[in-house]
Amino acid sequence: MSRPNLIILGGGEDQVPAYLEGRRLGYRVIGVDQRPDALGASLADEFVCLTTREPEAIARRLGPIEVAAVISPASDAAQASVAALSRHYGTAFQPSPLAVRASEDKTYFHALVESLGFPRHRHVSGGDAETLLDAASGLRLPLVVKPTDSSGSKGLGCVRDAADLPAAIADARKHSFRGEAVVEELVVGDHYSVECFARAGRPEFTVVTARTLTPMPEMISVSHLVPAQLDDDLRGRLHGMIAAILTALDHRAGPVNFDFVVDAGGAIHFIEMGARLGGNGMPLLARRAYGLNTVEAAIRLAAGESLDLTAHVQQRVVMLRILTAAFEGTLLEVHGEAATRAMPHVTDLMLFKAPGDRVHPYIQAGHKLGYLIVAADTLDTLAQSLDTALETLRFVVEARPPHPQTTPL
Repeated sequence: MSRPNLIILGGGEDQVPAYLEGRRLGYRVIGVDQRPDALGASLADEFVCLTTREPEAIARRLGPIEVAAVISPASDAAQASVAALSRHYGTAFQPSPLAVRASEDKTYFHALVESLGFPRHRHVSGGDAETLLDAASGLRLPLVVKPTDSSGSKGLGCVRDAADLPAAIADARKHSFRGEAVVEELVVGDHYSVECFARAGRPEFTVVTARTLTPMPEMISVSHLVPAQLDDDLRGRLHGMIAAILTALDHRAGPVNFDFVVDAGGAIHFIEMGARLGGNGMPLLARRAYGLNTVEAAIRLAAGESLDLTAHVQQRVVMLRILTAAFEGTLLEVHGEAATRAMPHVTDLMLFKAPGDRVHPYIQAGHKLGYLIVAADTLDTLAQSLDTALETLRFVVEARPPHPQTTPL
């Protein structure tokens, strides 16, 4: 008997767990990515080298096959294609059109949050640079500039001086599929992410992580820590707000990921969302912290199976640290890998680059070298274990012009 087909859009490091889980569950995995050397290419039963944003071309290439499910973890840009291919192949699960739109259009998500009466930070958006500059003149510096329809921190920048705004807008529009950018007032406060699974239109399983970001101007996630230190009032308000967003988007079931900031007054500001599994290793972090395999749950949901969202009560402090390079060059060596893996509090070490690969400074989420996950009984023990691991694991990079040196993580 032939195996059912599972289409996975994207073949990067944050889609790789879906390839592995799909094969474990008995699916014939079809991977799609425009990069012929994508990590998922060697893991797929069939690999299609096409952009994930052209569902019609993908369907033509695959032909009249039976498809059980279509997913794209960690990719906002591919969610419209997930919906289109799910309709084309008549899969059991059909994504909510409004949830897809909120994932792919930051301006629409801002408008939704405002319509619900939630705290707002002022913003302007559009495709004309001069109009954007004029509209942004009334906003308070510093400003965050990003594409309206992209993810992975591509084209993201923070400007402190109005003189830098034209260049930031141009860069954001260059990374937008529609040539549009959004300019937002920077929300000052503590940064968090939420990995959530909905059932019957309500958030049934949520993991809230405290995020650490790189400095301005990039401001990209470099670590996620659970449990996030939120009091009962804040958790209750967050749960109610997420439930209201799910209802407004008719997102009845499945994964959804949010980034939010809590300001000095305790107000929750939602920044953006994606109706899919989160990136930056969030599913692995959730599994290590709560014992729930959200990748399996997402695949089973997409195939029309019932969800098992049973999770254990968290008893340990868990951190995911993103491993990065300080400059562009060629990775020559990785020192201390075996010793790091053997450390008592290190649960996972995933490397996405090997000696000979080009590496880049961490100005986009896709420029990471790997993930390190550390778990301990106390925050102090975790911090000590993390420091030891980062001192042990070293990446030797040949810079351009060639000059071997060891980069800090």
